[in-house]
Amino acid sequence: MTTGLSASGARIRGDDYQHLFAWIQVLRAIQVESGIVEVGIEDPEAGNADDVTVYMDGQEREYYQVKSSVDARETIGLEWLMKPSRANGPSVVQRFHSLWAEAAGGHSPKLNLVTNRLASAGDPVLSNRDGRDGTVARGLRRATSGSKTGVACRKLAEHLQICQEEVLLFLEDLCFQLGKTDNDWIEFAKPYMFAAGLRHDDESVARGIEIVRGWVTGGKRKLTLPELHRAVEPLRRSDDLPAASLLVQAIDRDPMPEAASIVLDWADLFPGSEPRIRRLPVEQALWNDQFRPELQRAAQDLRSRGHSNVLVRGYMRLPTWFAAGVEFSRTAGFQVTSFQGQTPWSSEGPSTDIAIESVVEDLGNEKGLAIGVALAFDLSTDVVTFIHDRQIAVGQYVCIRPVDGANNQAIRNPAEARAWAYAVRDSVRRLAQEYRPSQLHLFLAAPHSAILLLGHLWDRMPATQLYEDLGPTEGYSPSYFIPN
Repeated sequence: MTTGLSASGARIRGDDYQHLFAWIQVLRAIQVESGIVEVGIEDPEAGNADDVTVYMDGQEREYYQVKSSVDARETIGLEWLMKPSRANGPSVVQRFHSLWAEAAGGHSPKLNLVTNRLASAGDPVLSNRDGRDGTVARGLRRATSGSKTGVACRKLAEHLQICQEEVLLFLEDLCFQLGKTDNDWIEFAKPYMFAAGLRHDDESVARGIEIVRGWVTGGKRKLTLPELHRAVEPLRRSDDLPAASLLVQAIDRDPMPEAASIVLDWADLFPGSEPRIRRLPVEQALWNDQFRPELQRAAQDLRSRGHSNVLVRGYMRLPTWFAAGVEFSRTAGFQVTSFQGQTPWSSEGPSTDIAIESVVEDLGNEKGLAIGVALAFDLSTDVVTFIHDRQIAVGQYVCIRPVDGANNQAIRNPAEARAWAYAVRDSVRRLAQEYRPSQLHLFLAAPHSAILLLGHLWDRMPATQLYEDLGPTEGYSPSYFIPN
């Protein structure tokens, strides 16, 4: 007969989840220019929210309560937040409020509840979580007094013995990070281990958790930044320097943007109920009036701070990956890396030959040249149909694809990706010399890391118009314009 975990077993699992999350805060701290000076784990100085504490170089502090459930069916909601602790002590929300009230008049602390549990369906409080920062105050402010949310707000006020306005002010500083599993946090940790110059495989993540567990069992509850750097030294890679990180939040947000060196947040500018359908910004002009200038400023900022090795992360579609590569280009002295699955694909390193071919289709006598980068799949039919339907001034369409055909396994590793990016660039240069186009029209179908590498090499090219894929049968829409 199968039984659930014992209480001690659940405790071990919960501790692992907490220690994994603490390891992520260690990784945050050791990123270049993180601004973090100390990290606490079950730190007595943290008071009522002591699981993980992050101390910034000012007076700012971040407090994290980390809760794990071994049963995926367990959810959280208003009643759970107000439930007394097992020892009949303060509830979760009372502990957070006590900490918040103690800081009144000073720097407002950043409070965070982190759990692998999901919100209860229809919960009157947590259903108001804001996609931007995980807080609920904005939704509660919009609620009418007679609504379920309005009633819940009054219950919280009674539970905390404060007025409703103070409830709302308090909840402005309380972030709910829900539904993040162990695997979610492990996959989050790996790129930042890479950026910090550490090994980043599963074994190394497990070693990081062991390091944190050793601090807790050894009574070491607060560590300075130099202590953190010394602690991770056994995981250091000998072949690489730490990297700065650029996070682009275009069609979705990252669970912890604070870990990045620079964050570009455009998520509110892409309408849609979920990331998979967010393809176009609210205004067409944003591609070149806001997004590209912000990428340019990010490159200038990191260069001015002495960073040339950059990890690019985020939730964005292929034209933005390409544009990021263009702005963090090889000719500007940058090295770029992004994670394709669990593997870093970097612009530096050995290359393995990959054979590609260019298939030309004449479309008329116009001076434009359309390029279809067909690596994951052959997009030719869709592109040619779009060009005809929109009467785009294109004389030739060229599909650049592997000689064995486009498919999801056409490139298997970073060495092949580097070779592919150089081969495509060189092919486009030859085509530009042959056809002398007034403008390139670029359509993309490839892994995002390969597209970043291609953009990174995109120099000595005609002016290039990129296109966003709008989905099956929907065609394309112009996105970034890369001038000559």
